[in-house]
Amino acid sequence: MGSYQEYPKEGKLKDNMNLTLSELLNKLRNQQELIYAYVIRTVQYKNNKLLQRGCGPNFEGGLITLCTCKHYMRTWRDVPAWKGMWVAGFTRFNLIDDKKNYLFYLMKVREAFSSHSRIWNFLDCEARTAKNARGNPLGDVYEPRKKIEDEFDYLNYHTPVENHVHATENLWHEDINYTNWYGKRPALLVGDLEHSFLWFLPIIRLEGKHPRTKIWQMKEFKSAIS
Repeated sequence: MGSYQEYPKEGKLKDNMNLTLSELLNKLRNQQELIYAYVIRTVQYKNNKLLQRGCGPNFEGGLITLCTCKHYMRTWRDVPAWKGMWVAGFTRFNLIDDKKNYLFYLMKVREAFSSHSRIWNFLDCEARTAKNARGNPLGDVYEPRKKIEDEFDYLNYHTPVENHVHATENLWHEDINYTNWYGKRPALLVGDLEHSFLWFLPIIRLEGKHPRTKIWQMKEFKSAIS
């Protein structure tokens, strides 16, 4: 495990990396749902490549998950209502000194879960191993202990590895037991592999500066990227 997440070397997510604008628009031609978009502060640009030094979004293990980032944004909808929605992450403005936000990832939500215990039970062995915060400093899923009495109590989960990016108690405890001002919990999101896209090259950019978060109509989104 290095300082940055490892890009997929095989599989559907690799096939959907670094699409051109025309290729992406072709993939989205029959899609009408809303897109929840935000700016990712943990993506860096080094050696002509976009690199993710944070744990969320997490694209290791063959699929994209969002479980440890944008807690408040993930409370915007009830957990079941996230299924079928889209989530987009842009680089920060002017990351590569050209005053643009670049599209880093885009996914249609296949499944949404209310707790780390539930998403852990859903993931296959490959994804669990890759995303497990117990062993991966950039993992975004916390492994439950054998006996779970309260799925939102951090004591029922294994402590993340010492050098994990959320290793401090206030961060990883919040990942497990976050509530917004109204007591609503965030959904933990898993992307649909057929509709998950990832870029390590700055190919698709936004026309104009992206706000911290924004809800796009699909038609509006397509018109705003180039």
